[in-house]
Amino acid sequence: MNYNELSGKSILLLGKTRALNAEEFDTLLKLHKIERAEHCNHDVALIIEGRMMNPYEQEELAHLYETQQIPIVELSTIEEWLCRSIEPNRLLMSLKLSRNQERLVDFLQNPYISDTLFFKLLKLYDWQNEGLFDNDMNRDVTASIIGRFYEDLDRNHNVQYAMSGLAHLIERYGNADLIDAIADISPISRELKNPSDRSLTGILDAMALHSDTSEPILRLLMSGRAKLLAHREPLGLENELLMLGDEEVNTILSQNRTLSKEGADVLEASHPHLIASNTVLCDTRFDRLIGKYASYLASNPSLSPAMQQRLFESKDGNVLDVLASNPIIQREILDRLFESGRFSMQLAKNSALSQENIKILFLRGESEVLSALAANVSTPIEILYQLSLDQRFERRVKTNPAFGKYIQTHNIGWS
Repeated sequence: MNYNELSGKSILLLGKTRALNAEEFDTLLKLHKIERAEHCNHDVALIIEGRMMNPYEQEELAHLYETQQIPIVELSTIEEWLCRSIEPNRLLMSLKLSRNQERLVDFLQNPYISDTLFFKLLKLYDWQNEGLFDNDMNRDVTASIIGRFYEDLDRNHNVQYAMSGLAHLIERYGNADLIDAIADISPISRELKNPSDRSLTGILDAMALHSDTSEPILRLLMSGRAKLLAHREPLGLENELLMLGDEEVNTILSQNRTLSKEGADVLEASHPHLIASNTVLCDTRFDRLIGKYASYLASNPSLSPAMQQRLFESKDGNVLDVLASNPIIQREILDRLFESGRFSMQLAKNSALSQENIKILFLRGESEVLSALAANVSTPIEILYQLSLDQRFERRVKTNPAFGKYIQTHNIGWS
C-alpha cells in the first residue's frame, strides 16, 4: 500500500504502538497530514492492528474484519514508513536540547531507524558513570545494541542481557563502525583507559582480536593485551609489538601468517623454526632455511611448486611425513607419496588427497587412518556415513564441518 495516499485522511489504531511511543507516532502522522481517529467512521481510510489490544479492541477488530472494506494492516509496516520521515539532524538537536533520556532510549530501541542515526543517538546517551547493566536504562540500551546487530537473536535471545553479550556481538558480527561505537560508550571507554572491571575483560579481548578494530583502539589495548594483539590477523601495530622485545609476544608473532617480510627478517634469527613454518616464503628465505629447518618448511602453507619439489626430492622421511599432511601440496606429489605406502596416517588428514585415494585408505580399515578420514573435510559423504556408524569415529564425523554442512543443506535430522 502507498501510505503517501493517506495525506488528508484519518486512520484508526487499535492497540498500542511499538517502535514509536504514542506521542512520536502522532507527531509523524501529522507531518504527513494524517489524523488519528478515536473510533471507526466514514473518514477512516486505514485500520492498524497494534499490540496489546484490550478485549474491546480485539472484538472491534474482529467485527471490522467481517464487515468493513477498509484495509487493515499490521503495525510494523506503517511504523517503518513513518520512521523514514524522521529528520536526523532535527531529532538530534531536539534530544540535545531537551536531554530527555527516556525519549532517547525509545529511539535506540527503534528497529526502523538507520544504523548511522543509531550510532549518533548512542553518543548522546548518559550512562551516569555506571556499568552496562547497573540500572534499568543502561540495561535497555545495552540490550538495544546487541538486539540491533546480533543477526540470529531468536536462537540466542539471552545474549541481550548477558555480560558476555557485547563480546559475542563483536566476535560474530563486529565491523569497524560497530566496534568504534562500542568502544566509545562510557563504561567501555573508561575501561580502555583505566582497566579495573573484570566483567568487561571479554569485550576488550574481542576488540583486541577482531580484524576490523581501528588502530587508535588497538593502541589503547596494547599495554595489557600485547599477546592477543600478536595473534590478530591481519596483524596491526607490528612494529610496536616487535619493539616490546617480549619473548612470548615474539613467539606468537613468529606464528602469525600475516607477519610482514620485514618482521620475519627481525624474528628469523631467534625463531627460525616458527618462521620456516608460518611466514610467507620467498626463494631467498627458503634457501636460507632448508638446510636446518626443512621439516618445518614442509608444513608452510605458502610453498611454491618449486619449493615443494625440492622438499620432496630430499627423501628425508621426517620432511616427507610433514609434507604428506600439507593441504597445499600438488596432487602429483601427494600421489607419489601415496604410492610409497609409507605415509597413510598423514595423507588421511590431508584435504587435498584425491577421492580415489581416500577410498583406498578407507578400504584398508586401519583404525588410526579411519579416525583421520572421519575428520577430513574431503572424505566423501557416503564414507562419512559409514564411519558414523562406528562408535570409535562417530564424534569425529559429527564435528566434521563438511558433514555438518551436508546435513543442514539436505535438511536431514541428526542428533
